[in-house]
Amino acid sequence: MLRKISIVLIGLAFATACSDDDVKSSNTSGVPEEVDLAESFYYQINLNDRSDDTFKVKMFVDNLTDANKIYQFPATVPGVYDIFDIGRFVVSFKAFDEDKNELTVTNISTNQWELSDPVATKIIEFEVKETFDTPVDEHPLYLMGGTSIENDHVLLNTFDVLGYPTGLKERDFYLDVDYPSGWKIATSLPKTEGGLYYAEDYDKFVDSPIIMGDITVASVLIDGAKINVNTYSEGDQISAGQVMNDVEQVMEDASAFLNGLPVDHYNFIFFFHNGPSAGALEHSYSSVYVIRDNPYSVNYQNYVRDVSAHEFFHIVTPLNIHSEIIEDFNFAVPTASQHLWLYEGVTEWASLMMQYRNGSYTTPGILNEFRFKKNSADGFNQSMSLTEMSLTCYTPEGGSQFGNVYQKGALVAALLDIRLLELSNGQKGLRELILELIDTYGPNNAFSEENFFDDLVDRTYPEIEEFINLYIQGTAPLPMEEYFNKIGVDFIPETNSLNEMAVKTTQQQLLFDKWKVNL
Repeated sequence: MLRKISIVLIGLAFATACSDDDVKSSNTSGVPEEVDLAESFYYQINLNDRSDDTFKVKMFVDNLTDANKIYQFPATVPGVYDIFDIGRFVVSFKAFDEDKNELTVTNISTNQWELSDPVATKIIEFEVKETFDTPVDEHPLYLMGGTSIENDHVLLNTFDVLGYPTGLKERDFYLDVDYPSGWKIATSLPKTEGGLYYAEDYDKFVDSPIIMGDITVASVLIDGAKINVNTYSEGDQISAGQVMNDVEQVMEDASAFLNGLPVDHYNFIFFFHNGPSAGALEHSYSSVYVIRDNPYSVNYQNYVRDVSAHEFFHIVTPLNIHSEIIEDFNFAVPTASQHLWLYEGVTEWASLMMQYRNGSYTTPGILNEFRFKKNSADGFNQSMSLTEMSLTCYTPEGGSQFGNVYQKGALVAALLDIRLLELSNGQKGLRELILELIDTYGPNNAFSEENFFDDLVDRTYPEIEEFINLYIQGTAPLPMEEYFNKIGVDFIPETNSLNEMAVKTTQQQLLFDKWKVNL
């Protein structure tokens, strides 16, 4: 049974599920006693000084060797499947010894600076331009993965600002943020007793975005998980309380689909601005949404529900089910995975089906969503398979087809669900397979990039191998009419329409009844 306690707090932000009273905004000139630089890095970001629209960072280091002389800014980041090249936004980079003598550094590539004397280096100082207002000639950054600095707010995706010495991603990372005393701050980064943000390695360190400034927050407790909605609205048109009404419904849908929420806290960060709507980007315990700032209409409510459902379900794929490529992310060299059909396609399918099965979508509504996706998928290159698109996503060819993973990828997931229900006589669909994979793998146990398809076949039925070969690794036309007929739904190819049959056979009715519920 879903247990829900509602709490709405406007104007109060949370950091790691703590009230802002616990958040301090004071930097020290040195290194706090709790930080052991022999095994850690300590960063300070001064956001009281927002001049030139730059993040001003001081990093304290020790025990560097020649093997760590290259300072790396991310070339790409998790969840974007595109080139970021954060080094393009670095406008100043300096290194100093313990006596504050400046040491020589050399910019050896777009994202790398070489320390001339890493052993003597104790402090690294650099400035990084915000991405929202910094034009670039190619590979523009997605706004939801970017940064913004203004008088009333800062949006900080930490991977856009904070790099690391190569070979030392596994050290402890500490962060102290200095910001105006009247501001509120929200993030999912945990805090130490001394008030520093902390992560046990670089991957986790840059996995939690931060928003601060003139923000509002609404909070709700669902199944023991504290869900925070943090909202910045440039025109003060949208409050966190308004958005929470829709996010809360999504959380109820997700809890029903997943048999409870697989997190104990989660931060939704909504950034409403006068620019274009850009979409959203997922993280382990949070997600960032950049949306045009308008009055919160019904259309906005529907959009927020759908995009929130998609981003939240990423806590399953890829955060709980992923290959070794995602487990140990390569920030320096973009490395593609062939399983974007799972990470994005299955996620998109699940974001719709979890709402449908909990009553947030009607049957005509969900079938219309699949009609829309078929129309969209038909506009992409039909000779490129989902795996080929995945493996070439960092190239212009694959990048131009990437949007199809949300269209064809979701349709493939829908067909796979129907096929599994048919083969199991209604006992096991794609949802049940997902729950099994969560139990097997989870956040700290990667599956094999090369052997995952074999694993799926072993867990299901021999016929699934042919399905994978034809529709995920291959380019065979999707059997929309054949498969939806199995559950008593007519597919009309001329219009890509899907309509529930008025009269179904006994088998069709059985599978339809199983298709529309959580088994």
